Amino acid sequence: MNERAQPHQPNSQTNRTSEREPRSVLPEPADSLQLVNRGIPGGTETLGTIERVLEEVERRLADKIVLDELAEHAYLSKFHLHRLMRAATGLPLMEYIRTRKLSASAHALLEAGEGRTVLDTALAYGFDHEQSYIRAFKRQFGVTPAQFRRGTEEIRLVERFDPSVLKEIRQGIVFEPTFVMKPRSLYAGRKANIPIAENFERYTANAHGVNFFYGEYAKIPNKVKPGVYIGLTLYPPECSPKTTDYLTSAEVYSLEGLAPEWDTAEIPAGKYAVFKYIGRFHPEHLTILQLNEIWNYMDEWILNSPYEQAHGHHFEYIDIALARADYCEADLYVPIRDL
Repeated sequence: MNERAQPHQPNSQTNRTSEREPRSVLPEPADSLQLVNRGIPGGTETLGTIERVLEEVERRLADKIVLDELAEHAYLSKFHLHRLMRAATGLPLMEYIRTRKLSASAHALLEAGEGRTVLDTALAYGFDHEQSYIRAFKRQFGVTPAQFRRGTEEIRLVERFDPSVLKEIRQGIVFEPTFVMKPRSLYAGRKANIPIAENFERYTANAHGVNFFYGEYAKIPNKVKPGVYIGLTLYPPECSPKTTDYLTSAEVYSLEGLAPEWDTAEIPAGKYAVFKYIGRFHPEHLTILQLNEIWNYMDEWILNSPYEQAHGHHFEYIDIALARADYCEADLYVPIRDL
């Protein structure tokens, strides 16, 4: 959970790696620290885990696959495996497995001879009953297996996910962005003007984040999603190139009833590219080591995209309820517009 310095201007090749600083909003849990000292697997192993799960799914398309078995195969908790694979494929893991089974079965339906029934195909791909297979097939493709065999309509298949689109980062993975249109939003918390060099050396923003989250976060009324921390970095014109305004905050649905001592921000509606990062450690250990690579990846993506950054802000979205000693998930929102 970290603050980022002001980004380069759209399409600039300026390297600002040295200006990105780490920040965390929670004190380090003891079990998390012990995991780090023992050496948690890095990004390469996280990517390897995804590939291993994908291979196991393909190998067992004809079997009944259960989440517990896959988690054991991947050496992960069911929680971690589900979050990791959903972020990778865009589908809940069991739904991804179902769509792969159905896509593979479609090929078998067309190649099967007249002696092979729909029931035979259903059983061959791990469905216990013909009717459950027919319902799933129609829900996925809009036609029944029999209609597909007799007709001329094409169907859209789901192929094996290609993990080459993922980016390895120290102790984790950054996923290609999703896109959201976010309405006007309001934030309340504590704002500090952070000197970039000082934060790089002393992690100044860490103290602000820890003090806010544990000392004041609970006091903010009107939260949109209690337990979600927003680290909002603002770079208004009055900021020098060497500082940023950093708001440790919660998103709120109204500023009414808010005590005057709170700092607030209003962000206009707009389109965002949302980059998800998942690491195999507690969010407390999301430091400059990961963030330099994450933001460099995001900068490169924007430079090679048909977009530019739209406004002078960005923010981190961290749901504390998802944090585990061996699991970090952070969504990084960047406002964008078409070039």
